[in-house]
Amino acid sequence: MIMKDIILDKRYWAYYLFTAVIVAGILLIEDILEGGTDRAELLYDFVVDIPFFTLLTVVISAMAYAIIVSLNRRWPWETALWRRFVLEISIIILIVIVFTLGGSFLVGYFDLRADDLDDDFGFEVLAMIMFFISTFMQFSFHEFMMLSTDKQYLQYKAGRLERQNYLMKYEALKNQVNPHFLFNSLNVLSSLIYQDTTKSDQFIKKFSEVFRYVLELNQEKMVEVKRELKFLDSYFFLQKIRFGDNLEMHQNIDAHVLNMYIPPLTLQLVVENAIKHNVISKVLKLCIHIENIDDELIIKNNYQYRDNLAHSTGIGQHNLVEKYRLISDKLPEFYVENNHYVARLPMMQKPVWNEF
Repeated sequence: MIMKDIILDKRYWAYYLFTAVIVAGILLIEDILEGGTDRAELLYDFVVDIPFFTLLTVVISAMAYAIIVSLNRRWPWETALWRRFVLEISIIILIVIVFTLGGSFLVGYFDLRADDLDDDFGFEVLAMIMFFISTFMQFSFHEFMMLSTDKQYLQYKAGRLERQNYLMKYEALKNQVNPHFLFNSLNVLSSLIYQDTTKSDQFIKKFSEVFRYVLELNQEKMVEVKRELKFLDSYFFLQKIRFGDNLEMHQNIDAHVLNMYIPPLTLQLVVENAIKHNVISKVLKLCIHIENIDDELIIKNNYQYRDNLAHSTGIGQHNLVEKYRLISDKLPEFYVENNHYVARLPMMQKPVWNEF
């Protein structure tokens, strides 16, 4: 919603006309109560008052919209309910007083409605009532329209999030339960069984933890960082068995961010891409570092890109960006810096997506 919509939108003009009719009707009733009997004159005044009050309502509406937008930025209802309520009521009263005094001055200066001005403060009281009704109606209407728009946006966002959730689960299962992953894992397990039964037992447990975590995502839209890190440890254990000392991962995560939230399988996807796209050998070891800076997780690895790798579509990274786009204004970043590939993943404090 922009200022142009307030002036051109038919819904707003219908409401302006409705407000003007109410205010003009109050004036008509006041004239009748004061003894007006000439029906033609009363009707003429009523009809003439409507376009005047319609234009005046447009001015008040534009002011109300600008004020509400400003208040929403600094004191939104969600975080400053009572302060916002007091401020908005105070602003309405101030506008009413200013318009009442201004209207009284103009009417007196141009000698309009002289009969009303002779009645002590009768005109001021009447004007104050009319301006209060008009101003209050415009503020209420704008608040209703903005809340309605926000609700529609949240419903749209919730629908997109739900669809993305199904796609995410599909992609997660497809990425995890794929022939290459199973083939490599089973090959490692078959060799471990004859070499180290203790380690093979650990491998089977970690292997089952990986699949259990993926299946548990059926009811999850976001997960705590600590839960994602625990899953990553299980996944990395399987990769570590496969690559041995040629693959390393170091974590330096502050305790206070462990209860923050990120999309599920985010860390696993970034680590998996690092393993998939880089050379890993005794000569070129791959070292992955995970740390946090403020409200971001930083995943960094030495950049030793595999030239013989099949063409990458970048679907995984694109899906990760889209998942973030649905629940946050902050998006992940990916870039190469100082011969290291860096992924910056924003973390969120409160799981507001569960309220959709």
